[in-house]
Amino acid sequence: VGQPQWGLEYSKVAEATCAYPVTRILWEPPSSQKNSTDLLATSGDHLRLWSLPQPTTPHSSNLNRSATANIRDPAPQKLQPLALLSNSKTPEHTAPLTSLDWNQLSPKLIITSSIDTTCTIWDIPTLTAKTQLIAHDKEVFDVRFCAGSVDVFVSCGADGSVRMFDLRSLEHSTIIYEPAEKSADKSQSPSASSPTKSQMMSQAPPLLRLAASPHDAHLLATFASDSNVIRILDVRQPGQALLELKGHQGNLNSIEWNPNRRGMLASGADDSHVLIWDLLNSQGQAAPVLNGNGNISQGQQGGDVQGKSPSASWKCEYEVANVSWAPQSALTGQGGDWLGVCAGRGVWGVKV
Repeated sequence: VGQPQWGLEYSKVAEATCAYPVTRILWEPPSSQKNSTDLLATSGDHLRLWSLPQPTTPHSSNLNRSATANIRDPAPQKLQPLALLSNSKTPEHTAPLTSLDWNQLSPKLIITSSIDTTCTIWDIPTLTAKTQLIAHDKEVFDVRFCAGSVDVFVSCGADGSVRMFDLRSLEHSTIIYEPAEKSADKSQSPSASSPTKSQMMSQAPPLLRLAASPHDAHLLATFASDSNVIRILDVRQPGQALLELKGHQGNLNSIEWNPNRRGMLASGADDSHVLIWDLLNSQGQAAPVLNGNGNISQGQQGGDVQGKSPSASWKCEYEVANVSWAPQSALTGQGGDWLGVCAGRGVWGVKV
């Protein structure tokens, strides 16, 4: 894609100033009605919808740096605010939103999570809250729809648990993961000094982020605050983690499943590394390293844990804040997958 020595070239085409930090941003998913979109959603102080204005001058592909190096980019346009969604009678006093997810099957549905312990499902055509429920005992930090469903979603939060909900039966929820209780001899009377389950949950590290596999509805990935361990969960086996992935040397900030390859996961952390995990292929050898030019060379980043080590890694100049896979497009159609990486004040395109 473009000149191999340069990789992707980015041009700023639009921007918006937000009064509150944006906790997640997503494009509207493609549907049978429309394959491309100019619609964006952000979470933060509220759920907000934005429209990307049409460019005043046609942009080139921006993939060939040498061809565009001496061409000055036009000034970025302003994103057009379309809607502010609030389920409160006093929108100026609502609890901040920590995350959002856009339903892939039905793009008219968005779900948000909040520090007020709730999750809210929004109907975009009517700009109204469809359902709101108390999801956790403490703040909810992330929420995702499960693959292939408009009803089932999962959430994680400050109570250290991952929970699954079904909009068709909200009386019940399933705890997919929570910190393990210490095993005790049932024949003995409980000691007064033994911690209760509620006490253990109060000491559990918060789970910051959650990722639902787009290919396997039963597979989830999550990580805790101040942790370098990714936990892979199977909703069919609630309780403990199916697998723990240990390769980062710093605290994790972001994880995302590859939408184009089943069983592949990317992670970014404070160690300035992006690691690629392939759960379908056992990796016992040293992980190949992706350099900034998009080429792969052998490296030693990461260690083998339960037969799984990173299949590739990329070293950034800064601590990695966020990673996001490119969907199937003209980029991925030419072989390989592209990963967007946010770090410092920059954005990088990395070819896997």
